[in-house]
This record gives sequence, structure tokens and C-alpha cells, in this order.
Amino acid sequence: MGNQKNQTPADKTAEKKMTKYDLKMQARKEAEAREKRQSMITRITALIVLVLVVIVAVAVPLTKRISAKGEYIRIGDHSLSKIDYDFYYGYSVNSYLAQYSYILPYMGLDTTKSFDSQQFDDTTTWQQYFDQMTATNIRQYLALSDDAKKTGFTYDMDADYESFYKDMTEAATTQGVSLKTYLKNMFGSYATKSSLKDCVTTFLTAQAYYSQILEDNKPTKAEIDERYEEKKRDYDNIHFSAFDIAADIPEDATDEQKEEAMAAAKKKADEFVSRFKNGEEFLALCREFATEEQAKKYEAEDASAYQDSTYAGMHSAYRDWLFDEERKENEITAIESDSTYYVVLFNLREKPDTVDDDISNTIASEKSRTYLDGISESYTLSDPKDHLNLKSLESADKDDENGDEKKEDGSTTEDDNTDNTNPEDGEDGNDPSENEDKDDTK
Repeated sequence: MGNQKNQTPADKTAEKKMTKYDLKMQARKEAEAREKRQSMITRITALIVLVLVVIVAVAVPLTKRISAKGEYIRIGDHSLSKIDYDFYYGYSVNSYLAQYSYILPYMGLDTTKSFDSQQFDDTTTWQQYFDQMTATNIRQYLALSDDAKKTGFTYDMDADYESFYKDMTEAATTQGVSLKTYLKNMFGSYATKSSLKDCVTTFLTAQAYYSQILEDNKPTKAEIDERYEEKKRDYDNIHFSAFDIAADIPEDATDEQKEEAMAAAKKKADEFVSRFKNGEEFLALCREFATEEQAKKYEAEDASAYQDSTYAGMHSAYRDWLFDEERKENEITAIESDSTYYVVLFNLREKPDTVDDDISNTIASEKSRTYLDGISESYTLSDPKDHLNLKSLESADKDDENGDEKKEDGSTTEDDNTDNTNPEDGEDGNDPSENEDKDDTK
């Protein structure tokens, strides 16, 4: 059995190196997937506040010519002022930037520049994307707060309210500013402790109520076991050893030369497998068969071994073989992929200790999300003055719908064949206005 270590380094997978574009698209997909999985009902932590207050202050200009207390937007039966909106915007954007700070460059966002000058995709700016996200979050907070009242949910928020402003005060002190200044930096130029009271109350109530919904939706042991059996490949870990033998193919090789090089690589792989089956150590064989470039890598005692490897994080050439439930300890094979033969040794497959808790949290989140989607469905956004610059995205949606209708009718003209890219999904997409007569501050 090969030696083992904690994780599979990237340089061992021999995967294709991702380009900047690949990383950018992957980052966006991860962000969107995670945003859908989680409710966005999370606490503002001191970390978020400390790290990102300057970012938001730089990225967003001061509010202009907008009544602080008048209706700014309406969601469902709730009228929200500019003060209200700026609170939720400040929280939502800071949370997002903190959550994805390590991949923001690959997502195409420069936090030192205005959000409305940078494109999230072909039809949506980052400012519009953040406004869409904020409106969606507000729908959830309001729906949860209203539902809490309807269901008789009781919650003593005094401790959380005090903790909320304790975090703010500590962050302000660290920044070297007063709490008054800090609140304005975080939540808009109209923000004060008193003006934010209703928003903070709604926010904390929604947060506590959603926590209760999660608790109420915890699955039974039978449900957890059923989910595990359905998707055990996604949860299990594999311990294995691997060694790659690349065919020595010249850059301008003919087909015949390629075949000869692959045959030579296969012969080495087969010899490796045969000698292991006859009792030789896997690592010792790795060191013997290693090229000059590989030699240093296999000096370490655990060089060939991989521990706690997941299906998603494993090389596609051999992960299906390793996760086959028929695999047995010390089973070895050589697998061809592109111009390489991978010698793979199966050691152990196991269910991690944390799996049941992970599955429980996943199922509870799924059920709670479904419930939240249901109660927030009627909380539609109304923005008649287009403070959020939503109409431009609505127009893009309608253009795409009309194009689809024409195709269905068979009446599409050459001009109609222009590819229209849909904006990001989200019925409450919100957009900042670039018109000087409108507010461009969140």
C-alpha cells in the first residue's frame, strides 16, 4: 500500500492549466451557485466591516438629490426609503465582497473603481448586479419578518441588537473614526443609529426566524442515510497512490512516431503494474521509473500517495475507476489518457466523519430555501422612478422574449437572428442609474 498525505497537489493531477478566462467563469459560477444555496441571512461580522468599509466608501459616491425618508422603492406592501435601501445595500455588498474577495480579480471586478463602470456580463453592470442582489435580499428579510409575526414567532433581540452595535463600534474604533461616521460609510450618508433602528430590527428578526426554520427542517437519520446512499460518490473520500508515465512524443511527430511513443509508455506502465503485483513497493517503483524532471518530486516518503481525495477534486482520467464500488485494497491498474499512462493504486474508500452533519445541513437548507422562496414570491419590486435603473434590463428581457416568439412563429428575419444575451436571472434585478438626475449611490 502506498504512503498517504492530506491532499492532492495541483501539480500531481496533470490537469490542464486554467486560463484567466476559465478562472473568471468558474468564479462566477461558484458565486452564483453559492448565492442560490445560501439564504443570505447571515450576520455582519467584524471581519466584513473592518475589511470592506473602505472599499464601499471608495466604490460608491455620495447620495444626491434623493429624499431620505420618502419612498425610494416598494417591495410587496412595504415602502422603503433611501435610508432603508442603503442599509440593505451596504450589508449585501460588503458580505458579497468579503465572501468572494479571493476571486474578485478573476470575476472582473476592481473595487477601487465605480461599480457602474464595470460589466458583470454583456448586459449588466456590477452596480446593477449588486442592486438586483440587494432587492432579492430585501424580499427575503421582509417576507421572513412578516411570516414570523403571522406564525407567532417570539424573539428577544436585545442581546443581538446590542451585539450588532458592539461590532460596529469596535470596527469604527479600529478604523479610527466615530460610530456616527462609520455608519455613514457602511450604510449611506443618511445612516444613524436611530434611523436604522427599524431596518436592524427587521434584519435581526429575519435572521433569527430563518435559523428557527433551519432547525425545524432538520432531517431524520433515515433521510440522511437515504441521501448518502443516493450520492455516496459525492461524499466519500479515496486514499490512493498514482504515478504518471508520459509518452515521449516529439513536437512534430508523425502518426507512426506517436504510436511508437505510446506503445513504449504502455510497456513501462505494464511493467510497473506487474512488478508491484509481484511484491515491489509502489514508491520504490516510482523512483525507478521517474524521469529527470520527476526525480526530485519522488524523494519525499509520501510523494506518490493521496489521502482524503474527493471525486470532484480528482483527475478525470482515473476517478471513475477509483470510485467503482468493486475496487479492492491494493488493486492496481494502468489507464491511458491523452498522451499519458496513469498507474493507479487503490488503497481505501471511506465515509468521512462529518458527512452526516453535512447532509443534515444540506437537506435543512434545501427545505428552508423552498419555504423561503414560497413566502417571498409575492414580494415584487416596484420602482416607478427607476432609481435602480431596472428598466434597461427589463427591456433586454422583453427583446429576448420577442425574439424567441418570432422563432416559434417561423417569422424570424435575418435581423432577428442577432444573438441577444440574457441578463443574469433574478426577477428583482436592480440597476443604478447613470443619469445625473437620479441617485447613483447605494
